[in-house]
Amino acid sequence: MKSVFKRLLNVEDMMVEDVSLDDSPLRDAPVLVARVRCGKGALRCSRCGRKAPRYDNGGGGRSWRHQDFGCFRVELSGPVPRVECRLHGVVVSRVPWAEPGGRFGRDFGSGCAWLMTVAGQKTVSGFLHIAWRTAGDIARRVAGRLESSMPCMFDGLHAIGVDETGRRKGHAYITVIVDHGRGRVIWAHDGHGRQVPGLFFRQLTPGRRASIRIVTGDGAGWIDASVAEHRPNAERVLGSFHIVSWMTDALDRVGKRLWNQAGCDGNTTATEAMRGVEYAVPGNPGDLTERQSTALATLADADPKGRLYRSWQLRELLRTLLRQPVERAEAEPKRWIGRASRCRIPEIVEPCGKIRRRRDDILTTIRLGHSNARIEAFNNKIKVTIRMAYGFRNTDNLIAMIKLRCSGPPIHLPTPIL
Repeated sequence: MKSVFKRLLNVEDMMVEDVSLDDSPLRDAPVLVARVRCGKGALRCSRCGRKAPRYDNGGGGRSWRHQDFGCFRVELSGPVPRVECRLHGVVVSRVPWAEPGGRFGRDFGSGCAWLMTVAGQKTVSGFLHIAWRTAGDIARRVAGRLESSMPCMFDGLHAIGVDETGRRKGHAYITVIVDHGRGRVIWAHDGHGRQVPGLFFRQLTPGRRASIRIVTGDGAGWIDASVAEHRPNAERVLGSFHIVSWMTDALDRVGKRLWNQAGCDGNTTATEAMRGVEYAVPGNPGDLTERQSTALATLADADPKGRLYRSWQLRELLRTLLRQPVERAEAEPKRWIGRASRCRIPEIVEPCGKIRRRRDDILTTIRLGHSNARIEAFNNKIKVTIRMAYGFRNTDNLIAMIKLRCSGPPIHLPTPIL
């Protein structure tokens, strides 16, 4: 019978001494308790894994939650002696079925972490009978174990993307860094601003830092300042979407101003002409519905001076500019800036100034052909992860879930090994 339970518990280098059903009134449900001990192998330090001599018996036995057998919960119980490591002193010896300092077995942790990547709070807590906060701690431990078993994510970096994602209301953000070459999140930290990416760059060795040639991101000044401080030789690439969005926001402000002005003046003709245009103007011409395309055809007559139409033309010219070949794109930004500066539309002044200041970065974006699309795609996945992790009080647990879902660790359900 002991050999059968040893196979069912699915842990190498473990001996089963006894199995009993504990249905005492102190427990809310009967629990199957398996008394186990380590094999005859040498005792090892739980921190570094080196062999170490026994120090004492550890002051009694300990218990760990294991995977359930049917409708019964399972606990592993047994003695854990202490060892005297040359590097870490007196510490608890390592056991093959649990993480150091954890109250759950490895298989239970792996199953819980996998379930958290595909299900929400109610499913995980109800199926595994654990608190959501406890599940977050398990995810952090499993993410750390899987990351340590993988090759270092900071090796071979060539192009990275930097962006921030809101994690809750009140301007609380998480800064995320993505490796464009491998297509995965390699680093995340609570907060945003110039100092946060500096924490990432300071973790890199000089050789790893020198290998970074391209840094993508939006036009935020804190990204520029951090890159200039820690990797000044890297080429800064702006996302094409963000460059066009500067003009899209200005175009939206022009439409709102003209609409409000026509309503205040009682100009019903202009109001009728602009009806529906506000929904057609911000979108791409190829993605419009038939009704929006009809409204866009009347854009030139929407206001007497054609300000909305000229703003829309500038936006489309900018979009076309970003798709030009490198040899033709050298002179195009200068022409666009000259045309935008002469349009006499107040809302165009701000994006025109941005494009004038970032002209070199825009040319670099066109020349290299890189975009910020990958990190924007991860941004959407991270927002879904934040929603799935609703209720976490510890930001480290949230970051662990982001790594489990976006960093590509080898996470899977436990499989038979015996």
